[in-house]
Amino acid sequence: MFRSLARVVLAVVLATSALVAAPASAASASCSRPVVYFDLGNVLIDTSDWSHVRYEPGALAYLGDLRSRGVALGLIVNIPESWGTTQEEKLATMQQYIADRWAETDPFVWSWFDGRVVLPRTDAERKPAPVLFQRALAESAPCVPYYEGEVPAELTAAAQVGLHTYQVGRADRPFYLPATQLRRR
Repeated sequence: MFRSLARVVLAVVLATSALVAAPASAASASCSRPVVYFDLGNVLIDTSDWSHVRYEPGALAYLGDLRSRGVALGLIVNIPESWGTTQEEKLATMQQYIADRWAETDPFVWSWFDGRVVLPRTDAERKPAPVLFQRALAESAPCVPYYEGEVPAELTAAAQVGLHTYQVGRADRPFYLPATQLRRR
C-alpha cells in the first residue's frame, strides 16, 4: 500500500514539475525585445585621440533611449589576446584601458551592457572573423540581434551569420540606427 501511494505521489510530483517547467521553457523560446550589439571604437566612443577618449556625439543619449525602450545592449570588441588569459581578465583590462584615457566627467557606463560583452579569446577570433558574431547570435537567441559598427568587412561578417547590421556614421542617414526601426520579433 505504501509503495503504491509513493508511486502515485511521485507521479503527481513529476507531472506537476513538468507542467511548471513547460511554461518557463515556452517563455524562453520567445523574445519581445531586440538585442543591439555595438563596436566600441568610433561607434560609441571617439578614439581619434587615444589620450582623450570620450563618447561619440549622441552616443550616451542613444544608449539611454534604447534602454528606456527595453532594448538589450551588448558590445562586440576586438582586443589583443595578450590582455588576459580569461574573458574576465580581458574585460577588466579593456575597462581599465578606457578608464585611464577617459576624458568625460562621468565614466563609461559598462553596466548598461548587461554582461553582453563579446571579446576574442585569441587574436584569430578578432573581427571580421565570424566567431564573435556567432557567439553574439547564440547569446542573444531567441531575440532579434543587431550589430552597429563602422567597418564594412565586419558588417558583412555579422550579416552572414544572421545579425541585422547598420553602418554608423554615414553622411546619408542618421549616425545610429533609429530605435523605431528595431524589430522585436
